Amino acid sequence: AEYAAQVEELATVNERNRLAREIHDNLGHYLTVVNIQIEAAHTIMDSNPEKAKDALSKAQKLTQDGLASVRRSVSALRESPLAERPLPEAINQLIAENQAAGIVTNMIVQGDTRHLDPKVALTLYRTVQESLTNVRKHAHASQVDIFLDYRNEQMMQIIVQDNGIGAEKTEGGFGLLGLQERVQLLNGTLTIESEPSSGFILTSQIPTPKENTK
Repeated sequence: AEYAAQVEELATVNERNRLAREIHDNLGHYLTVVNIQIEAAHTIMDSNPEKAKDALSKAQKLTQDGLASVRRSVSALRESPLAERPLPEAINQLIAENQAAGIVTNMIVQGDTRHLDPKVALTLYRTVQESLTNVRKHAHASQVDIFLDYRNEQMMQIIVQDNGIGAEKTEGGFGLLGLQERVQLLNGTLTIESEPSSGFILTSQIPTPKENTK
């Protein structure tokens, strides 16, 4: 009975951690983009009221989307933002949001796309989402390149590289720690490389055995 209780408690803790990661990934992403739109509106409020109004409208829509996303995370933890879409298609939505923030964002798909285990696909999606959020918040970058590599049948690799200011230290906050936990749970790796004035390079590799790619 004691062992069963410990197992149940551990499962509860794991579920809470997963919920925390899910809410952080979603809410942090939306709040960052909203803040950028509001800052843009303030900047041009006097010189271009129409564009400022448009930026505020976008911020309002993003706030509504973010609230809906958090509600989905709380009420349906298993729901995926991929919604049966191929991974590149889902990432294209993140790219559009990044472009709206004024950052040139490219995706390069290497190899033939294939079906991925839902957990793998969601983790790769979250990796790109959190990376782009960090670029907008910290990197001061004008361009980001996303490399989605399907060429190895036993491994999926994503590289997110920006041309921002970089840093000597690459320790991340809760978002990156959460990503590392996600990736490690799938026996994958996540590394971050950076030097001052050289931008950041985030690389994530996750095994995709054939039985998970049917």
